Amino acid sequence: TMLKYSAPIMPVVRSLRLPRLPARLQTRALATGLDSLSRRGYGSQATPSQPISLSRSMLRKATRNLLNDIDLIVYDMAGTTVQEGGIVYKTLQSAMREDGLSVPDEEMHAWHGAKKEAVIEHFALKAGTPPEQVTERVTRIGEWFVNAIDDAYFNEAAAIDHIDIGLLGYFRQLKDAGIKIAFDTGYPQNIQQGLIKRLGFDKIADAYISSYQVSEGRPYPYMIHHLMEQTKVMNVKRVCKVGDSVRDIQEGRNAGCGLVVGVLSGADSYQELMDAGAHMVCDRVTDIPVPLRQPALDKQGLPDFS
Repeated sequence: TMLKYSAPIMPVVRSLRLPRLPARLQTRALATGLDSLSRRGYGSQATPSQPISLSRSMLRKATRNLLNDIDLIVYDMAGTTVQEGGIVYKTLQSAMREDGLSVPDEEMHAWHGAKKEAVIEHFALKAGTPPEQVTERVTRIGEWFVNAIDDAYFNEAAAIDHIDIGLLGYFRQLKDAGIKIAFDTGYPQNIQQGLIKRLGFDKIADAYISSYQVSEGRPYPYMIHHLMEQTKVMNVKRVCKVGDSVRDIQEGRNAGCGLVVGVLSGADSYQELMDAGAHMVCDRVTDIPVPLRQPALDKQGLPDFS
């Protein structure tokens, strides 16, 4: 398993990019940093930058403290923490087609992570639906979608699971390190709550929110800011956003999160996530190293005698 970064692995890894050094020098760049190489004349020309890839064992050593300054991680659900095989997008596409709308696969992709009403409205207007009939059509298709997705997710044969077999154990390690865990999603509230309970996330989540509880979903930052309020996290730079879609990355950047992570377990590609502004990209959420730290005293529920 590989993680890809937009920066050399040095004490600060979130904004720098690695110059195009000869292959034999890239390992040296990790050990000595770009400054020392530049002083020797390497990487001093204006050359394109490139991400680097490291093995899992090396990344564990080099990035162990990546989450040291993070108090809250906000996870997307479908494709990020929930393995559902893209059912939500396929079902929404089918719902629109059942109502007579033309929805090509390549056009649907760009709407991953969006609120379903916005998706339906877009394709309805594109198909020439009169403006005064759009609301009725959005409602009709939306109801079809909710019924279909509810059956697909919660019938006895539904193949819905954690994105990784060790996900809950990983979450517990994060909580032991003093990091709060939250979920945001474009699902309607009843579907989100059903998934949270079915997958056992209710036992580890400090908070969760649906885009239906705010005025605008992703890429707007409102869900993240509401989750900060619920978890009493003051500084957005101490929040990490993790998601599989471009809209997740845009949401994290728009919110001002200190760390925005893309994962390759769902909708979008490495290049799409990086182009959207991800600070780092990994195969799945459990690849992000758990920090070796103890929770602060105030986070352990001890009284404040100051």
